Amino acid sequence: MMLTARLLTLLAVIFLTGACSHFAPLTPTPRPRSADEALPPDALRPSPNLLVGRVLAIDRSRGFAIVELAASPPPAALADGAELITRTDALLETARVRTSRYTRGRMLGTRIVSGQPSPGDEVVFHTP
Repeated sequence: MMLTARLLTLLAVIFLTGACSHFAPLTPTPRPRSADEALPPDALRPSPNLLVGRVLAIDRSRGFAIVELAASPPPAALADGAELITRTDALLETARVRTSRYTRGRMLGTRIVSGQPSPGDEVVFHTP
C-alpha cells in the first residue's frame, strides 16, 4: 500500500511537470502613455465638464445663486473660490459663478460673476 502511494505521487509529479512546459508565461501588453494616444482621431472623448448640480434659487439684486448639489459632486468644485459654469439643457452657457464657503447639506452658495443663470440650469465644473 505504501509503495502504491509513492508510485502514484511520483506519477503525478511527472505529469504536472510535463504539463507546465506546455504553458508559456504571460507577457504583459504594453499600455499606452495617455488615454488620448490610445483613441483614434475621430473617436468620442469624455467631457472635461463634471456635473456639480442644478441652480435652485437666484437673488439677482445681491448676485447670489443657490445650487442644489448632485449625488457626488467633484471635491475640487466645492472648494472656496472655484469657478463653475451654468448652462441650459441644450448645453448653452448662461453664466459663470464662483463658489463661496456657504455649504449646508446638499446646498451650495455661489456668487454670480457674469451672465444670467436661471432656476433649473445645470451647473458644471470644467476640469483642467
